[in-house]
Amino acid sequence: MQDPQILEIRYPLTRCLTQRIVYVSRGSIGDLDRTELSYIMWIVMVIKREVLSSSLVKEIQRRISTHEFSPGDKLPPQDELASMFGVSRTALREALKQLALMGLVELKHGKGTFISSSTPSELLESLSPLLLMNKETTFELLEARLFIESALASLAAKKASPEDIGELGTMVQGMKKDLGEGDIEAFTEKDLGFHLLIANASKNRVLGRILQTIRDMLHQFIGEALVLIPGMARSALNYHGRILEAIEKHDAESAEKHMRNHILHIEKSTRKYHKLENNPE
Repeated sequence: MQDPQILEIRYPLTRCLTQRIVYVSRGSIGDLDRTELSYIMWIVMVIKREVLSSSLVKEIQRRISTHEFSPGDKLPPQDELASMFGVSRTALREALKQLALMGLVELKHGKGTFISSSTPSELLESLSPLLLMNKETTFELLEARLFIESALASLAAKKASPEDIGELGTMVQGMKKDLGEGDIEAFTEKDLGFHLLIANASKNRVLGRILQTIRDMLHQFIGEALVLIPGMARSALNYHGRILEAIEKHDAESAEKHMRNHILHIEKSTRKYHKLENNPE
């Protein structure tokens, strides 16, 4: 296991779990209850996967910029690619997903993964800072979410079909079940799914694609926030319920208001968490 101080520097949100991670690394598992241990092991897994995925993204970027991978090239099959880079298929898929969202590779179902035909170096340079998530970038992305997701919720309330509403309801019920069982990883995935379903129900593909990109960059942050900030997961579920109710009633104004309040609450809670983290008693 990595040194806890390294984890704090690379991932500041894990600081309040440092002592518990130390317990695990020393074998004092008896000091933890099952929920704490589950959360800690999940955080460690996420960090490990994130480090591997980020390293792989940078390596493939490097090979594209040095023309080792040229536009139009087909990459080896995923099993072979994972073995080539010494990573798991899960870490590889995460990296390829990021690269696809950046427009650097194309994932063609049944055909494989290809280097995009247009990969200017300016694109690599402009997106690289966003991949190195820091506190300032996180709040800028949350600010972008505030405007984009509020608009998407309003549009979804106006345009959602019965099928869209049914899928949103199923997602919220799944989140309730996951929260009750303490399965934070499954809860996080459904949290993402709920927001993407709203984007789909809005019938606006441009805003939906922008949201997907922002959410992907915030994915690790969202997972850690749901674990580390007290009451965050429960609050997210409550807001999702209100947003769903507004969409069911096709009440665009209420849907926009509840989504806006949801994102504002996330920002406020996160700022408060960082303040306490930087000024511990």
